Amino acid sequence: MRRPLRHLAWVVPVMLLGACAVTRLQAPDITPTSVELVDAQVMEQRFKVGLHVQNPNDRALPIKSVNCALQIEGVEVGRGESSAPFNVPAHGESDFDLIVTTDLASSIPNLAMRLFRGGDMPSYRLSGSVNPDIAWLPPIPFSKSGQLAIPQ
Repeated sequence: MRRPLRHLAWVVPVMLLGACAVTRLQAPDITPTSVELVDAQVMEQRFKVGLHVQNPNDRALPIKSVNCALQIEGVEVGRGESSAPFNVPAHGESDFDLIVTTDLASSIPNLAMRLFRGGDMPSYRLSGSVNPDIAWLPPIPFSKSGQLAIPQ
């Protein structure tokens, strides 16, 4: 009767060490690549935002979902969530789409004031979390900032 318990005593530490090794994942680099208007109503707009993800880790990264917030000039203009799970290979890249919902009617007054005060290109910040499909691994936060390119 004691023999199975002795074997079980080794299983728990080994599982915990394995979980620690898994949790050393670095945040993927996520870059916006495209924006397409999907639906526009007075109080809500939906955009399909194309994102490119680079996995800096030495193991594949199965992604259950991605959640994000988009800010322009410090004003939150929308929130988004991925629609389907996907995989990013080890040291690899992948593209996926995210639906970002905005309420431009409420954010335009504050945003317009900030845009008109400066002469530089507007800055953006896309931040959120990648939710890996790996047991016991918490969401991996990410943040990407830059300047919006305005077509001429």
